[in-house]
Amino acid sequence: CRDSLKATLFADDTTIYLSSTDDFAILQEILDTWCAAAKARFNLKKTEIIPFGTKEYRIRMASTYQQTGRWGNYPQGVHVAGEGEYVRILGAWFGNDTNECEVWLPVISKITTTIENWRRTKPTLEGKRHVVQMVAGGMSQFFTDVQKMPKPILTRLKRIVRKYLWDERHNSPVSFDHILLPVERGGFAILDLEARNQAIDIMWLKEYLDFGRNRPWWAYIADDIFAKNVSDKSSPREWELRMNPFLQHWKPKVRNLPPQLKAMLNAAKVFGLRLEGRAFSKDILRGMPM
Repeated sequence: CRDSLKATLFADDTTIYLSSTDDFAILQEILDTWCAAAKARFNLKKTEIIPFGTKEYRIRMASTYQQTGRWGNYPQGVHVAGEGEYVRILGAWFGNDTNECEVWLPVISKITTTIENWRRTKPTLEGKRHVVQMVAGGMSQFFTDVQKMPKPILTRLKRIVRKYLWDERHNSPVSFDHILLPVERGGFAILDLEARNQAIDIMWLKEYLDFGRNRPWWAYIADDIFAKNVSDKSSPREWELRMNPFLQHWKPKVRNLPPQLKAMLNAAKVFGLRLEGRAFSKDILRGMPM
């Protein structure tokens, strides 16, 4: 990807990306000019900074700012996220050395409270099916798409659903796997969260393998992460020549990858993804790596 990412904007949310050599004072001048023209104002009290780079650099920047209130020309009185801290951007949580399960705790708490409120209305089993779809599924759908649902959270959510369906009975009269089946197969068509999560992983994989003009930004970052997490014995040795693990024969080391990329590769393995074509054009063949 040859474009340079400077900023992303959505409604009143602005995220700006600066290198270590960029001067925040210049950015502030640009923002002040824009605000004067638009009759708007940036709220510096809501500004948050996430350091990126090596762990040593991140810790040094965060600790220096927390102790002195200064780092270069960055504004004073804003929050600089340290290791393990989260910053929320458009509903997703970002940070360094964070716990992937911890960000899910508020979501699980909200789902538990909402289901408990529905329990007091004493719905029928059919009503409970809709509640599971609306609450357990609806409240976790977006977060799963952008944040990935860890296995411990999936297990906990399934336990909440099972207890709700059978009114806290210790032993369920019907196995959980059976009630997930369609009605025509003797089940009750309860939302299968695990299958839903797999479907989300497949959609991530589909976006990653879109090599057209609209390929998403994160796919190029994933390319580099894959290319740099490969055994030293793999060929090609130069990571710059590793274009894509699905177009070439090298494979990344899964244990070193972020959870989202691990899940994407696992979906490809589970469903037997492979590159095929009935008749590749000469242009496609020339564009493929050797």
